Amino acid sequence: MDKCSICNAKIDTEDAPILTMGAYGTPRYLCEECAADLDTATLSRDTDEISAAMERIGNKMADSDPDKQTYTTVTALMTSARDRAKKINAGEYDFSLDEVSDSEDEFDEIPEELAESEEDKAKDVADEEKQKQFDKFYNYVLIGVGIGMALFIIWKIVDAFLL
Repeated sequence: MDKCSICNAKIDTEDAPILTMGAYGTPRYLCEECAADLDTATLSRDTDEISAAMERIGNKMADSDPDKQTYTTVTALMTSARDRAKKINAGEYDFSLDEVSDSEDEFDEIPEELAESEEDKAKDVADEEKQKQFDKFYNYVLIGVGIGMALFIIWKIVDAFLL
């Protein structure tokens, strides 16, 4: 079985949370305890809980000596959690930033910035028309070359056998 990337505890569940992916697509799994501590550190509204969770994660990492990618990822999460806790203490944090939308229909509409404009559609139509004209011209050239080659072959056959 796999081990937790933070504390090296054995992971028994098959659907363990993933902290990050390694360079070759190798997942860095989390045990339930470390996942809960990371959730508390990054999502809790109580700064004492955040501090305690961050301390537990720091102690586990000091004891287990994680790899560089795990260390970098956890450090970034802890920095974010620390800044968040400071803003909560100052009363400046907007908790609506933590809300996760469960709506599956959230991405049904294309944002206006990414939608195709009328100018883009007109350019596509013009490009398609130019391509059709080029194809038509190229087809005529190929037909002419084919007829020319056929006439040349016929002339060579006639010249070789009849003249």
